[in-house]
Amino acid sequence: MGKYLLRRILQMIPVVLGTTLLVYALVFALPGDPVKAMFGDKPVNEAVAAQIRAEYNLDKPFIIQYLLFLKNALTLDFGKTFSGQLVIDQIGRAFPVTIKLALMAFVFEAVFGVIFGVISGLKKGKWCDTVILIFSLLLISVPTFVTGFLAQYFLGVKWHLLPVTAGSNPGFIDLLMPAMVLGSVSMAYIIRLSRAEISSNIALDYVRTARAKGMDNKSVMLRHVLRNSMIPVVTYLGQDLGALMGGAMISETIFNVHGIGYLTYQSILKGEGNLVVSIVTLLMLIFVVCNLLVDMLYAALDPRIRYA
Repeated sequence: MGKYLLRRILQMIPVVLGTTLLVYALVFALPGDPVKAMFGDKPVNEAVAAQIRAEYNLDKPFIIQYLLFLKNALTLDFGKTFSGQLVIDQIGRAFPVTIKLALMAFVFEAVFGVIFGVISGLKKGKWCDTVILIFSLLLISVPTFVTGFLAQYFLGVKWHLLPVTAGSNPGFIDLLMPAMVLGSVSMAYIIRLSRAEISSNIALDYVRTARAKGMDNKSVMLRHVLRNSMIPVVTYLGQDLGALMGGAMISETIFNVHGIGYLTYQSILKGEGNLVVSIVTLLMLIFVVCNLLVDMLYAALDPRIRYA
């Protein structure tokens, strides 16, 4: 188990370095001059522009900028934005909002996805299975921004059940609708994954053997079918927790949630390359850590991994 985790951690180091290099290169290659974009339509004094470029290391070659970014990032010094604010402060204000939103979406998709998936798997071929499959297919097919606008219209405007927008300091009720929209697609995948695993495992030999030994149906389902069926679901959920953090941009923009996704979108519009790279790097580290935690949980569920 220890060797397995150590091997996984060592494998993550080149992934982290490669991802940050790729993101930094993409931001570096964006067209336009961020210094001139700061002044808008006003004329730019070349002396002032040169001073700003030197302050933010924009006058240095790409590889030097990247190495300086890595050096400062190791001490959580991500520099300043063009407006003079610390990057880490802006991330620190937006990050808790996105964590709250992602956790709410995660709980929503995990609970309802598994429940509906189990019902669909146990009632395969029945009318409730058909309804759940159609419902999950609609969630997968409809784009997130369409689902968001429909939720705003029906739940917020027409029925007045939930707030239409969240704002800069949202509470639980304010984030409930964005969390449902954010987790809806993943919930649909979990439904179909849980259904497929349960319907296939329930017909295997070890289940028939357990029943032949006299084990009651409840024990067979809990100790054998559900445990084995949840292994791929746990893997998907662990990976999706990191993906929810990065995929919240659309939901946060639609519902005016001032989180990481909203901050990233505004940073791209303003040409704040340093802020964009810092956010993406932080989200990538979260995604990597989530994958490591999933590997540990997977190893706990599957002895073949534990003793590999």
